[in-house]
Amino acid sequence: MVAKTKKYPNKQSNAGRTILKIFGWILLVAIISFGALTGLKIYRDSKIAKDEGVRDVNTADVDNDSVKSAEPDKDKKTTQGNDAKTKTDELEKQQAKKVPRNENGLKVANVVLNEPYFIEENKKVVVSSTITNVVETEGNCVYIFTNGPLSLTKKMKVLPNAKNTVCEAVVLDKDSLSAGQWKVRLEYKSNYSEGVSETQTFTIQ
Repeated sequence: MVAKTKKYPNKQSNAGRTILKIFGWILLVAIISFGALTGLKIYRDSKIAKDEGVRDVNTADVDNDSVKSAEPDKDKKTTQGNDAKTKTDELEKQQAKKVPRNENGLKVANVVLNEPYFIEENKKVVVSSTITNVVETEGNCVYIFTNGPLSLTKKMKVLPNAKNTVCEAVVLDKDSLSAGQWKVRLEYKSNYSEGVSETQTFTIQ
């Protein structure tokens, strides 16, 4: 009787195949991971480059907008300056029209002589006047009083203010004037203008 020989699997060959399978899986995982990391890096680099490009474009737009916004301000300031100059020129023209000139080229001063009045307690006569259409710091205010053949001249100072030119008032003693009707006028003259007031009258009794 022949005995049957029982065959046992080769344990070494099975272990070798298992190791090869494990190594293969590890290599596959490594390849996949490397590919994924590479793809992620490429995506991130492209996104950064895109963002930088957008930032540059936005910066350029901001700079352009700043230049555009500055240009209207410059134009606005220029326009305002031109408007101010135009208004000044128009005002000077209006003033020139308001103040006519005489044959000597001087402005015709509008001299207003106020009505004389008396201060009874100290027996004074007061006469004052204003040049309404010019403002000057220098000029001659000459009051001329007449009563028939009698005459009296008083030269007074100029008192300028913001709106017109005032001639200092004349204050006379009543006793220094002869009885009768007196007439008075003011003659004003400067380097730039001249004029004569209408005549006012008052009576000394």
